[in-house]
Amino acid sequence: MERKRLRFIFAIAAITGGAIILFQVYWVYNSYKTGERNFIKTANYALEKSINEYQLQQNELPTSLKAKSPYLSFFLRTIPNIDMVALDTTGVIERFTAKFLTVAVDKKNIPEVNNLLARLLSQQLHKPLSLDTLNRIFKKQLLIENINASFKLIILKNQTTVPPGKIAAAISFYKSPVILEAVLLNENYALLKQNIVPALFSLLLIILSAGSIFYMGIIIKRQLKLDGIKNEFINNITHELRTPISILKSSNEALSNFGAAAEPERLERHLQINAVVLNKLEENVDRILQIAQYEHKIKLAHYENVDPVVLISQVLQRFSLNEKGTFHLESNLPVSSVSTDSFIIDTIISNLVDNALKYADERVDIQITINPLVNGWQLQIADNGKGMQDYHLPLIFDKFYRIDSGDEHDVKGYGLGLNYVKQLVGVLKGKISVQSKVNQGSTFTLEFPQ
Repeated sequence: MERKRLRFIFAIAAITGGAIILFQVYWVYNSYKTGERNFIKTANYALEKSINEYQLQQNELPTSLKAKSPYLSFFLRTIPNIDMVALDTTGVIERFTAKFLTVAVDKKNIPEVNNLLARLLSQQLHKPLSLDTLNRIFKKQLLIENINASFKLIILKNQTTVPPGKIAAAISFYKSPVILEAVLLNENYALLKQNIVPALFSLLLIILSAGSIFYMGIIIKRQLKLDGIKNEFINNITHELRTPISILKSSNEALSNFGAAAEPERLERHLQINAVVLNKLEENVDRILQIAQYEHKIKLAHYENVDPVVLISQVLQRFSLNEKGTFHLESNLPVSSVSTDSFIIDTIISNLVDNALKYADERVDIQITINPLVNGWQLQIADNGKGMQDYHLPLIFDKFYRIDSGDEHDVKGYGLGLNYVKQLVGVLKGKISVQSKVNQGSTFTLEFPQ
């Protein structure tokens, strides 16, 4: 039920996250297209202003427009001199009188009037178009509009309308009107540069959204795995506790109901059995408590000079009665002692050797090798047992993790041994790694600083 609930939550979260990512992608695309339209609109405005500026530079406008009170004088007509007598006089030169109209120009309208006059003069004079001059003016105008991009100006002949979506403008001061187009070099780069800030922000949001979903998936997957490990641990510990409870109940029943208490030998035998079972239970409880202590850094290492060969030999001596194992110890150390915690090393070796014996289907050879390192020493515990598959190797040091063997529990345990070993190696500031092949055995490598 819990697994289904977690999967349902993950599915809803994945759909929601996917929708957020799609929305962000759409927003980035829409922002890019909007930026593209604004870019073209601004560039078109700059091109039109450049053409107007070019016309102003190419034509000489009336000086009256630069006066303190600008004005324009318009010629209306000529009036002939009707004094016939005066016309016969040699001193009279003017045979006609010109009539003009003077119009004041508002200073606010000076730019529009200048552009209009420049356009009219250009149309009348038909001066040739200088693309180089116009290009320089266009570059300056682009910088004024905060556009730092490279353009190439070209003339579109035999075309009378401005192409849609292009940066172009009509020029009417040619003998025949033409279209001037500004071709953007490196268009994608220029548009991206214009939209880089919102694009990066959106990309960051997309990465964060995708990363959150991915991390959430890892967490949910881990929760599912921990849920399975928890259930397996409960099953294992229940199985492990049932046996001693059954033994204690049977022994207690024998003492209470079958008169075993009246027979000293039977009483002693049952008491010894009970003592062994209770000691085993106490060891398991202490082991779990010790793992918690080491995990929370409560325990510290007590360093002393130790002869690793003597220490490991004593550990192997305790396993000598086990007929499933053959032991080999080899030391390549140039010195006879190392600085370490003898209790921790004893516990590490005991756990690894015990595992090698427990999980062996038949007789197993266990090779323990001590090697020197540049700044420390190394322990290798190798066996030729049944080994493990690769996908188990990153998980075997996790608390409560046991290699799944279906519903069979032929090997007793809680999945704490290797996690305990890893905690102990960490207390000594060492490292532990494992290599294993199915049906070829496993090799645990431990490295400790000196």
